[in-house]
Amino acid sequence: MRQTKKITLSAMMVALSTAMMLLGAVIEVLDLSVCAIASLLVVFIYLEIGSYYPWLVWICTTLATALIYPGSAVWVEYALIFGLYPLIKAYIERLPRWSWLIVKLVYINAVIWGIFCVCELLLGIPFFEEGGTIITIITYALSNIAFLAYDFFIMVMVRFYFDKLRPRFKKFLK
Repeated sequence: MRQTKKITLSAMMVALSTAMMLLGAVIEVLDLSVCAIASLLVVFIYLEIGSYYPWLVWICTTLATALIYPGSAVWVEYALIFGLYPLIKAYIERLPRWSWLIVKLVYINAVIWGIFCVCELLLGIPFFEEGGTIITIITYALSNIAFLAYDFFIMVMVRFYFDKLRPRFKKFLK
């Protein structure tokens, strides 16, 4: 694929991701769903172009969404979890297969604890109150389960892309 096509395809994915992220920012109920769907565009760029382009798509989408709609948390969710994870997942899955789940869980738990600590220490949002221990544990467990579901979602969508969509797009991606 020529350099011009790579840049154009990446720019189109940034524009589409940003538009979806803004939809999630306006309709706050959709923020996590939109972030998960927008992350598939990073996966698409990784599969078709590779190199540093998926990283640029992630960074540009995050910055564009943050500049257009800075009051929403959707760009933070995308930057820290949903946009970054497909790129990290690609590197994790180069490791031996038996270690995938362990490394993925270590990664997401580090992210969860990082978010909890930032919220507690910098923003003053009390996640670790005395009366909220049960809620914190439930939130923590549900975050891990949601993460595993998201990981499975990416895997299923990559298989769907290779089986159904890639043969249709192949003539456009030469």
